[in-house]
Amino acid sequence: MKTSHRLAGVLAAGAALFTAMPALAVSVVAAKRIEITSAIPTWMQIAEVQAFAWGTLTNVAASANGGTATATSFGYGGEPGGAIDGVVPVGYVGPDAFHSGSPNAGEKLTITFATATDLASLKIFGVMDGGDARNLFNYRVLNARGDVLASGELDSRVVSPAEVTFDAPPVTTGVPEPSAWALMILGFGAAGSLLRRRAALA
Repeated sequence: MKTSHRLAGVLAAGAALFTAMPALAVSVVAAKRIEITSAIPTWMQIAEVQAFAWGTLTNVAASANGGTATATSFGYGGEPGGAIDGVVPVGYVGPDAFHSGSPNAGEKLTITFATATDLASLKIFGVMDGGDARNLFNYRVLNARGDVLASGELDSRVVSPAEVTFDAPPVTTGVPEPSAWALMILGFGAAGSLLRRRAALA
């Protein structure tokens, strides 16, 4: 009896955790880069961006894993690489966060992965230095051709990081090689011949 109550509690906690994260009903397959802009025309400050791959759950956005970051502009010591350096500052501390060079709506941070990756989730940590009201971001996930795979808004003004999760990539079944097709046809033919022979003998 106690075990069933404990199991019910674990399931309820798991369900609460799952529903706390917004999920898109979309699979993000072969993503190559993320573009982030401010949803409010003001300074853009980002403490860290994390993008996790399906299967390995590797943070492919991290510079340690080959990720690179560029921006339309930056200032106040907050270069683009600060958003993927693996350090989540408690407050705004120069090189460990990205800071745009202007408060214009056109400011954009772009993070490019070393290889095309199927994504499980995306997290954006806002900078909590009194600029919390700025921590509302638009994001787009694109493939190598520039096709938009997923897009939306992440709000880390109250709870940071803001996170979106993606559906599992579709299961792909391999197409048989021509030699495999030939073997299958021969096998079916042999089975058919055997059945005809048995029917003739009966």
